[in-house]
Amino acid sequence: MAKFTVPEGWEVVAYRFEVDRPGRHPEIASHQGARRFAWNWARDLVEEQLRVREAFRVLALRQGARAEEAEGFAEEAAALSYLVELEESRRKVHEARAGKKAPYQPVSVAVPWSAPAMRYVWNRVKDEVAPWWGENSKECYSSAFEALSRAFGDHFSSRDGGRKGPRVGWPRPKGRRGQQSTSFTTGAVKVLDRHHVQLPVVGVLRTKEQTDKLRLRLEAGTARALRATLVTKGSRTWVSFGVAREKPAKVTTLSGVAGHDVGVHALLVSSDGTVTGNPKAFEGVEKKVSRYQRHMDRQHRAGSPRCFNSDGTHVQGACYWRDRSRRAREAQHRLSRAHQEAADVRADAVHKASHQAAGTYAVNVVEDLGVSQLGRKGNGKRGFNRAWADASPAEHRRQLSYKCPRYGSALWLAARWYPGSKLCSGCRAKKPHLSRNARVFHCDSCGLAIDRDLNAARNLAALAELAVLCRLAQLVTGVPVDWSHLPVRPDGWEVASTRSSRGCARAGGQGNLADGGEVRRRSRKTSVTAETRSFDREAAEPPTGALVPEVA
Repeated sequence: MAKFTVPEGWEVVAYRFEVDRPGRHPEIASHQGARRFAWNWARDLVEEQLRVREAFRVLALRQGARAEEAEGFAEEAAALSYLVELEESRRKVHEARAGKKAPYQPVSVAVPWSAPAMRYVWNRVKDEVAPWWGENSKECYSSAFEALSRAFGDHFSSRDGGRKGPRVGWPRPKGRRGQQSTSFTTGAVKVLDRHHVQLPVVGVLRTKEQTDKLRLRLEAGTARALRATLVTKGSRTWVSFGVAREKPAKVTTLSGVAGHDVGVHALLVSSDGTVTGNPKAFEGVEKKVSRYQRHMDRQHRAGSPRCFNSDGTHVQGACYWRDRSRRAREAQHRLSRAHQEAADVRADAVHKASHQAAGTYAVNVVEDLGVSQLGRKGNGKRGFNRAWADASPAEHRRQLSYKCPRYGSALWLAARWYPGSKLCSGCRAKKPHLSRNARVFHCDSCGLAIDRDLNAARNLAALAELAVLCRLAQLVTGVPVDWSHLPVRPDGWEVASTRSSRGCARAGGQGNLADGGEVRRRSRKTSVTAETRSFDREAAEPPTGALVPEVA
């Protein structure tokens, strides 16, 4: 069967529905636990084969082999060491079926990095390592191997410099705590009616929301379900469908340019004066969270005394509080629901703001903020960090990245060190100092008094004129624009010289390399002061080597 490819004019989107009373379906927890077991089993298998290969490599080096010869010998020997028994059983099956008429072709897999290789080994040992595997759909095991293969690929790609962003670590073993999930790509994946969906082995699930938006498209043939995923967080479970559908016709007319300034005082301020208030989701549940945490702490101390030292501090290492009482589990569920309530309020506000921006304006300009750096630890920043995380500023830009192309609008990013808050939107004069507490921007040159967030949004909107001129110059001259030296760039165009990487030359240190210096990695044990751990865009200056546009 040929693999499905997304036709031209179609797009891949997701539909998510919450499952009604998931506790009535123990098959959900069974499938998620089976996926967790398959993940841990395959991870241990890969680690064991890596240790075997390293042992063979060291042995070859001690025998006088060159590095290339040792690598080849280790890979071949490791493959033979763990496939010999599997190939023997496979040979017997082949001879019994073919009667020695067809030549036997052994399969050699060096290390099971890929999902097919992991599935190949799993299918030959599953009766021994997991006799209960038939109780669940085979898709839960396949989804574990696919996810683990991507995790290994991301780790090695990040280590070799082929992946952007922070360093991706080695895949960790999965436990019962935290988010649980499992996916289905084949089998009975259907949307039955307005409130019921069907999954393989799991059966029919009732959803709280109506499924008409997806069901009617599937019945009309304008959409196709590619994948179904069950996700459990705390006491709530969702089923999400990855769907390929026809792109809907654009019925809204986009016009105008808008700059959007995100912050804590107001979630979003646009250059035309539109203000989206910050719902402050966590403040609404902060008292309940504190109360539930106190309840759980008292129950923890009473239910498992050996978890605590004589001075009342928790013992370092593993926690022994396994068999919790019914009331302790109820308190844990209430705490989880309180956090989920705040997350739902926060997500609703951000989705509505990004939807309005992407579907209203033809051009949207936002800041390329260093969100993780702004939220780092520092003296007197605890309250700001909590409010900053509650506002989720990075989520707004992430949603605009995929919503703007869907609605046909353009997204531009202002440079990270562009002083949008310190510039006057009227005369373009730069204010040397502007404290974070100042809510009104007073210009010393023209005397303009304006809300600081609205002033920053208008400065962002003004960058669209520069972007249009650069695009026009590229069309006339045919010379590509070097956006790294400009205060604005299109979304998706990454600035290589300002890419964050731990101690590498791409993190603004190319000038030092040009002068004959060397890149040095900072040790994790080195003490870091509060000034180096965080920065304040309103008060601090850009680091040496950062690309900062000169603004008059």
